[in-house]
Amino acid sequence: MIVNYELNPPKILPNKYFDHSRLYYDIETVKKKIRLIEKYVNGIHFTDSVLGVPRLSSITMTSIIKKFVNTVKISCSVRTRDRNFTSMYQLVTDSILLEIDSLLILLGDESIDGPKNNNPLKPSQFVSESNKNGFTKHIKMNLSFPNKIKNYNLINQKIAAKPYAFVTQSIQSLNELGNIVDFVKPFNIKVIACIMLPSEKNKRSANAIGLDWKEYEKEPIDFINHAGKLADEVLLTSPNHFSLAENLLKTLRSYG
Repeated sequence: MIVNYELNPPKILPNKYFDHSRLYYDIETVKKKIRLIEKYVNGIHFTDSVLGVPRLSSITMTSIIKKFVNTVKISCSVRTRDRNFTSMYQLVTDSILLEIDSLLILLGDESIDGPKNNNPLKPSQFVSESNKNGFTKHIKMNLSFPNKIKNYNLINQKIAAKPYAFVTQSIQSLNELGNIVDFVKPFNIKVIACIMLPSEKNKRSANAIGLDWKEYEKEPIDFINHAGKLADEVLLTSPNHFSLAENLLKTLRSYG
């Protein structure tokens, strides 16, 4: 089973004020977390300003991490909401030069500050264009996918873009994950199942995205192992409870 772990880069304005020394401290915290789990995971995934909260660029975070660890593959989320084609091409080129494994191209949440973008670049449109102009010969480009199939028109647009893989929203049902895998299989697109670890500390994050983890709350290891057999890869996230993730990753690795 291929297991990846998601990490958030440090906030740029943790107290609504830029603090240079605090930023360096938070970068070191991310480094320490990676040192603790690098031998238990196949890859690390850096997010891009989740919930519209400004954070260090996932690409910049990768450039820092690459200087001290090269034992795991690194993937990054990239928001299109904040960018146009020119800036996206720059980021993709930077990613190729950094030898980033893959990019998750997503719309992203509205920024918490500043004007709203009423006509943002669509992720599927950018992936489709990237296929045409040759970027995807050098880096994998993925798209997000809902945790259950509802809007077939939206899904068909994503399929038409021909991404390397679909990264699901946090799944809450193995049956729903199985439906996604069966639906996508004929199109030769891989599925990466995202799973949020059940914990009191993570409950606020789960509630924010409407996640109900009752199916796996009592036996998360079994759920993850089954998800790993259905999907091509698993992406674990535990936004507010790293020690739980560390212990769970050790247990998963002991299972082989």
